[in-house]
Amino acid sequence: MRIGEAARTKEILNNYYQNSKMPVWVYDRNMQLLFTNFTNAVLLHLMDAVRITVEKYNKEASYMDFMKLYGNSNEAYLCFQFALDRRHVNTVVIGPALLTYPSEEIWEDLSFHKYVWSNRREETMNLIPVVTLEAFLLNARFIMQSFGIYHLNPLQIADSAPITNYFYNEGTNLIDEGRRPEFYSVKQAHEIEEELAFHIRKGNADRVDEIMTQRDRVALLLPADSLRDNFISAVALLSTGRSASIAGGMRSEAAYALFRSYATQLQSCNQMLEFYRLTHNALCAFAEGVQAVAVQMLDTYSDTVRSCIRLIYSHMPGKTTVDELSEEIHLTPKYLSALFCRETGTSLTNFINRIRIEHACRMLESTDLTYLEISAILDFCSQSHFTASFKKTVGITPREYRLKNKH
Repeated sequence: MRIGEAARTKEILNNYYQNSKMPVWVYDRNMQLLFTNFTNAVLLHLMDAVRITVEKYNKEASYMDFMKLYGNSNEAYLCFQFALDRRHVNTVVIGPALLTYPSEEIWEDLSFHKYVWSNRREETMNLIPVVTLEAFLLNARFIMQSFGIYHLNPLQIADSAPITNYFYNEGTNLIDEGRRPEFYSVKQAHEIEEELAFHIRKGNADRVDEIMTQRDRVALLLPADSLRDNFISAVALLSTGRSASIAGGMRSEAAYALFRSYATQLQSCNQMLEFYRLTHNALCAFAEGVQAVAVQMLDTYSDTVRSCIRLIYSHMPGKTTVDELSEEIHLTPKYLSALFCRETGTSLTNFINRIRIEHACRMLESTDLTYLEISAILDFCSQSHFTASFKKTVGITPREYRLKNKH
């Protein structure tokens, strides 16, 4: 990659992806990929979609279109040219970035959906930023400056940018007035709940806080006039937060303790605004719990082991093997296993099995799936193998656990 201070620029962009999840691609004039700031195998499937964007930009770009925005109301790419000299002109692509929560309805409208395997969809979505258009352009500005380009501001093209639909708002702000909204959409409420779960699972406490301060959206989640009716809806939200936080890496015991604490406070609350505040604080607390686990993991383990742990969680409840993990991380199984054991104090195989058992616990607590169905979902070779592994880890059989913990 022939750019000024190439090593430093690469380091900046690699670190930037770790913090913002903003992909950057650099292509030469022959359409050869020179650099990208991530190495995850899943995102390499995006290369075909990005290449199409580069080809389109190279056909359309002129000096007047030094930077050009592509996309629609669901996603965005920003392209610009970086000239090293007259013979070396590279094309830089920033994106994709999602401008709307990745729900089922928009999946087929995304430029890259056909290149992503169905069993990799959720992992892919977790590795792409979900931002507003303004935030995307601000990120793009920083990235352009890392290439030494200071005289252009991506926000200048905001007027011609695609219209975002990150939030679909209807109704009126009625919470302070204690009145029922003029409409109530179960579908919209479900989408907001999914969005909250998504950000809790990723530890995005700021995004959870932002959603819960938008009164028309909260009115969809808690639409009733009475505290008693809203208590039922709030407990369902807390259950979503609890499950999402556990999926994000928070310990089950801590998540359940948080759930019980806020559920008790809600039950004794006698003012509507205090009720909304407690629900808001509870969901933010779940996200902060995931965030704290991520920070602790960041301080404790190497980049390789952290990547391995994230992959294990992202693959669940499907099958995960040491060979698959080593292939995605680009290390030999033997070396990866030794490194993991040295840093965590447990073998990689035992860690994978423990995470599977944690998923089994959640299924036993919150679903009516049979023991055979759970063992099949978690890819145990038989129900008896599942029962034996569960008892070895938890100390009791799946049946005994369900009788004791079923909600």
